[in-house]
Amino acid sequence: MREREIENLLLRLGANRSYTGFYYVIYAVQLSIEDGDKLQLISKWLYPEVAKKYHTSVQCVERNIRTLVALIWNKGDRSLLEHIAYTPLRKKPNNAAFISILVSYLCDEN
Repeated sequence: MREREIENLLLRLGANRSYTGFYYVIYAVQLSIEDGDKLQLISKWLYPEVAKKYHTSVQCVERNIRTLVALIWNKGDRSLLEHIAYTPLRKKPNNAAFISILVSYLCDEN
């Protein structure tokens, strides 16, 4: 999956490049598109892979992605998020759900 496409979607959602989680989400989405089964192993496989690439801890990856999701939920384009989720969202999605929403949308678009 093209990095630029994921980046543009995050920007449209209201994310900001100044957040470290921005880049973690891009890489996590790329990995998840390559192997969708890995979304079931977010803590055991996906976070460690992202952490390894960015030379940080699994806890930092989880926290920074959570921060980015909260930013989008609280200050971003929630209607666009609901559009790409194909459903109204009653509460902020957790990290796995957010990444899954992006992966599903991007795969459907291509």
